Amino acid sequence: MASVVFYMEDGTTLVHKLENETTTIGRHPESLVQLTCPSSSGRHAVIKRREDAFYVHDLDSSNGTRVNGAEIEEALLKDGDRVGFGDVQAVFYAGDPPEVLEARPAAAPPREKSLPPPAVVVAAEPAAASKPAGRALSPVRRAYGGKSAGGYPDTAESGCMTAIIVTGLFVIAFVVGLAMRHSKEMNGNIVSDTLDKVFGTMPKIKIERKEE
Repeated sequence: MASVVFYMEDGTTLVHKLENETTTIGRHPESLVQLTCPSSSGRHAVIKRREDAFYVHDLDSSNGTRVNGAEIEEALLKDGDRVGFGDVQAVFYAGDPPEVLEARPAAAPPREKSLPPPAVVVAAEPAAASKPAGRALSPVRRAYGGKSAGGYPDTAESGCMTAIIVTGLFVIAFVVGLAMRHSKEMNGNIVSDTLDKVFGTMPKIKIERKEE
């Protein structure tokens, strides 16, 4: 038997078998197929059987009746035609629908998956820069302990001290060598001889006057 499957606005489906010669459709309570959608008129349309064919006829509804998207006043229905009564959609079947549908509630929309709260990323504090290990000091540098502000020995200061020490040693060696040579050649003390030469008294010259 021919039937129409209505897809209601609340998500349910309604299967209506076309047993009567005329099937009234609309929001009016006396309609055989009562619609609740505000876009449907009280007396929206009728489906009539003529011999073995079915026709849909619009009853001057406010939002019209469409078959396969085209607005009509009256049209012959074929198996699988889509019929729109305002915003309510329906499908016409020349026999029983492929699957007998009973009124059923619409499937509940899937719940949104709860997402974990966003992880708060805390920037790690930069590790303190490790100071390079100090270089080994030479005996002279260890003695004077000279270091620059960066932890390294102050090369300018240590170099100056090294030059002074070397110069001093050279002078001492020169004086000692000179003293040894003076002692060997002059059989004297270089210190006393030098002092005598520098601070020694001038030889006194006695001048005698002759009496006339």
